[in-house]
Amino acid sequence: MASVMPHPPGQQIPDSAAKLLLNNRWMARLIAICGALLTLTLLARGDTIFTINTTTADAFLASGSPVNPIGTDLTSLNFGGAGTLAIAPASSTKGEFNSVIKFNTAAAISQFNTTYGTGDWEITSLTLSLASNFGVQGVQPNNAIFNTINAGRFGIDWLGYNNWVEGIGGGMGSPGYPSNSSVSFNSIPILFSAGSASLGTYTYTPPGNNVYVSYSLPLVSNLVSDAAAGGDVSLYFFAADNQVSYLFNSRSFSANHPELTLTATAVPEPSALAFVATALGVFLILFPICQRLPPRGRLMR
Repeated sequence: MASVMPHPPGQQIPDSAAKLLLNNRWMARLIAICGALLTLTLLARGDTIFTINTTTADAFLASGSPVNPIGTDLTSLNFGGAGTLAIAPASSTKGEFNSVIKFNTAAAISQFNTTYGTGDWEITSLTLSLASNFGVQGVQPNNAIFNTINAGRFGIDWLGYNNWVEGIGGGMGSPGYPSNSSVSFNSIPILFSAGSASLGTYTYTPPGNNVYVSYSLPLVSNLVSDAAAGGDVSLYFFAADNQVSYLFNSRSFSANHPELTLTATAVPEPSALAFVATALGVFLILFPICQRLPPRGRLMR
């Protein structure tokens, strides 16, 4: 087997080898500097999580049905003060139920600005968590206006309209829109009047009483912009099949309110990225020059 003989001590290294050695040293130093800068930038990108542990307003919207104990037509009633929210299709025994909720993200955005600097962050996830006092398959809630609990599919929409009024109607309802400004089933066209965006459909499997179920929301631009603005974010819930009957606690209930968890991470500062880019640029300029220069002095082993 052929072996590589070491360069004799005290003998001059050939120019080509000296250039290669010098260039490799330049390259190693610049790569080390750029790597260190990038590492420092990445270390500053730790996530910050903020959970909004209740809504600022919520209400269910009911259509009524011939067998609903409080009426065939509930479309003008408000249920903003009830302790629960509901989702059920129009074909259900007690009629259609939709729900609308509103979160305010001001506290979350304040924390992100304090942690990273104003605007030097981005939202990377949004998670909605819901719990119910009636979370067992087949159970009839205490209030007979609701359908029995049943698994199924439901949808969530982001709403551009945030000026809807929660109202004070309890579980049996009180006058709402159009008699006054309190949200009702008749308010649905108004709720969608400023635009909407689908956040997808989700599967509901009753988890048991007072057990939170979390739903990861897509980072739809309208939703993210709304949340990052530090104001109100409204979400609309509706049945996505003819099976679902989902009850979850409202903010008026004593515990386990709807929660929205926001995760943010730092956006690398332009100055840091510019410095890294400058170092790389210097390398690209100097590297060809170094290749053309003769080695300085006599490089010895």
